[in-house]
Amino acid sequence: MRTATGEEEYEAGQAYYWGPGHVPVALADTELGEFSPDADFKQVIDHVVSQAG
Repeated sequence: MRTATGEEEYEAGQAYYWGPGHVPVALADTELGEFSPDADFKQVIDHVVSQAG
């Protein structure tokens, strides 16, 4: 993960928090579960969709 403070790497079983401005980078096939409050998650999805064109 590229973040405002540098790159971070995670392994199976680790929990994480990605603040605003992160850029995900997958080095291998990945499965993950993400949990966010509904209103916050909707804002994120709306932003991603608006940037996709």
